[in-house]
Amino acid sequence: MVPLLACQSLQAGDLLIEVEGLQDQANLYLALVPADQQDWQPSLRELHSAETPLRLSDLPPGRYAVQVFQDNNGNGQLDLSPRGIPLEPVGFSGNPSLFGGKPTPGDSLFEHGTTDSVISVRLIHPRKKKERVAPREAPGRPLK
Repeated sequence: MVPLLACQSLQAGDLLIEVEGLQDQANLYLALVPADQQDWQPSLRELHSAETPLRLSDLPPGRYAVQVFQDNNGNGQLDLSPRGIPLEPVGFSGNPSLFGGKPTPGDSLFEHGTTDSVISVRLIHPRKKKERVAPREAPGRPLK
């Protein structure tokens, strides 16, 4: 059994993840899941550095998906609004649009072979809340 495992590790390349759009030195969290999985569980792994590329060593060949987020407030989780909109920078392999909500791993899949692979993940930053300004009364016209 040991020779079989040794052969598998010889065929496993590293995965390098270049993260674009880092804001500060907040820790990054990463989830690597099989692309045919329905959700992003298990929980994310904390990476104590914001330096990229991130390296996952000896990853067996396969179809995977990656989610990365930057934990700006240090609570160890991706904060979401009540409507499920990320409040911290988040990105996915393949850089899918987040317009329709959080993508599934299948929407973010990439193929990793027996040699090293390099992928790029672009962090999408939450929109700043717009300051509401009270309407001003036009000269000669009262507000309704």
